[in-house]
Amino acid sequence: MRAVFLILFASALMAGDDVPAWVREAAAQQTPTYPAKVAKVTLLDDASLTIQTDGRQISHERVAVKMLQHTRDVPTAVCFYNPKTGKVREFQAWLLPPSGKPTTFGKNAVVDQSLSNSYEYEEERARSIEPGGNLEPGTVFAWEIVDEEKTPFPDDQHSFQGADPVLTSRYALTLPAGWVASATLFNHATLPPAVSGTTYTWELRNLPWIEPEAHSPAMHSLAPRLGVNYYPEDPATPAARPVKNWHDLSVWAAGFFDPPAAVTDAIRAKSAELTAGAATELDKIRAIAAFVQKTNYMAVAINMARGGGYQPHAADQVLARHYGDCKDKATLMRALLKAAGIESYPVVIYASDRQFVRPEWPSPNQFNHAIIAVRISPETKLPSVIDHPKLGRLLIFDPTSQVTPVGNLPEDEQGSYALVIAGRDGDLVAMPVLPANLNRIESAAEGQLKPDGSLVAQLRRQYFGQSASYLRHMALFGQHDELKRTFEESLSDRLGGLSLDRIEPTDRMADDQFGLNMDVTVKQFGHMLQGRLLMVAPGALARGSYRFPAKPRTAPVRLNAAQFQDSVNIAVPAQFKVDELPDPVKVTGDYGSFSAKWKAEGGKILFEQSIELKDTIAPAADYAKVRAFFDQVDSARNSSVVLVRQ
Repeated sequence: MRAVFLILFASALMAGDDVPAWVREAAAQQTPTYPAKVAKVTLLDDASLTIQTDGRQISHERVAVKMLQHTRDVPTAVCFYNPKTGKVREFQAWLLPPSGKPTTFGKNAVVDQSLSNSYEYEEERARSIEPGGNLEPGTVFAWEIVDEEKTPFPDDQHSFQGADPVLTSRYALTLPAGWVASATLFNHATLPPAVSGTTYTWELRNLPWIEPEAHSPAMHSLAPRLGVNYYPEDPATPAARPVKNWHDLSVWAAGFFDPPAAVTDAIRAKSAELTAGAATELDKIRAIAAFVQKTNYMAVAINMARGGGYQPHAADQVLARHYGDCKDKATLMRALLKAAGIESYPVVIYASDRQFVRPEWPSPNQFNHAIIAVRISPETKLPSVIDHPKLGRLLIFDPTSQVTPVGNLPEDEQGSYALVIAGRDGDLVAMPVLPANLNRIESAAEGQLKPDGSLVAQLRRQYFGQSASYLRHMALFGQHDELKRTFEESLSDRLGGLSLDRIEPTDRMADDQFGLNMDVTVKQFGHMLQGRLLMVAPGALARGSYRFPAKPRTAPVRLNAAQFQDSVNIAVPAQFKVDELPDPVKVTGDYGSFSAKWKAEGGKILFEQSIELKDTIAPAADYAKVRAFFDQVDSARNSSVVLVRQ
């Protein structure tokens, strides 16, 4: 079988005599000296987009990447396309080793595969070419792709780099006569385009390596990227509908979201069944929300040429099938609420990063998820409510999240900008950020210290709000072994060798709480000195804190609001008594506050700590201040109580 594969792979490669001049020119460039961790550099990233009057887009991409050292992270040429709305015109690649003949990848080297999986049906497909295994340093892998696509969106976005450094990155937009473009460049100084006729070109050079760093913003908040809108100057031109502001986008999207949310007899009957025992507005919302959350998630992305993925299925279809994607579940909930006399609106948001959506670029391409805004009366009071100047009090809720109850919101969605779709009254609004105390973690530990320094302890933790979401997800989907392994690794990292003898989760989702009871045996919790002193750090049983290495920082530090309260109670062996306690600690700074205290009482060591972090992004220039704050937290948590043998 291996021999057959090698023969097939070899047949996909051809002689390198037809390597184009642009590839050779890119490969001939001298590269700067980069840090030792940098494995590859992009020599050229040249992208262009040509807009046709009938709405088709012709994109042309040329990329050349040079390997600087051996790495498993080899580049891959990838092209995404929808066979119903577009096609790939050209797709080829070349490999130029530092010595020997170049090779050209033929059509047989292209892998074409569907993007569908067990949870999603996608019309979109992907073509890719992989250059092979561990490429030799100095090797250049280059590719060229030409494809066309028809899209309802008169806009585009382009990333000038990923984490790798780039020598030249270029993006060009060519429009039909009589069309104009506007653009916004993110994460970079203002750069007006070079304009030639109806072609707008943006070019960046010598982009540095972006080092992955813990607790930093996502790459799309660090690397330069461009958002462009384009439209005909004559508003009567039917070729493209201009989207100049968020109100325009709300009007456009309402045409897709509102009709499927119609109330039918089946919807009306189900709504009445769900709310039969509901006494209040909030009771009705909770009953309907719980049902929709249990509706199976299955994405079926069709009609991409018209709705671009914005077209939900009709609510009664989702009800009958008992499955749908995020926009289907939002539509089902809207229809059920409307049947119960409660108005609501669809909301589109970026699900995995609250910093992604930028208000200065009105574009549907900034969103990947749909949730819901429920218009409520003043009597309904919950943390995830916002006041809209035209729509009134809106309860924001994500019906796709099975681990977030009504009144809360997934952490990555809190503080994000999102589009409330309500015709001309719709607008981009900031999502609520819930107070840290609603997402706190309370931990209590009781243990018995043995004369040899080992410890038997019971840990009880209570997770509130979004601090519970990850653990609730594991418990909900029966991932008990993974839950146990997660805590074994976390506790072992701080306490050394131990056995997690019992872990028992308890979920009270209606109260937005999740509990864990654990029994642990720590092999060496106390450390003996001179045969008579036993050093014990009770704070090691508390929840771990952030870690920041002592090295220069290039990216900002992203801190989410959080609150931790810990208490530790350790019984001292009869042969020992407490000889020395650390002094109380209290720290207040720009990024949060921390307090810790120790006490000896009734043959026990008592330790309490409280940590509250602010929701903030600290610039890299303030990294020393961030480290100083968390170093004080770690130092206190690891402070030892001295026991002396009696």
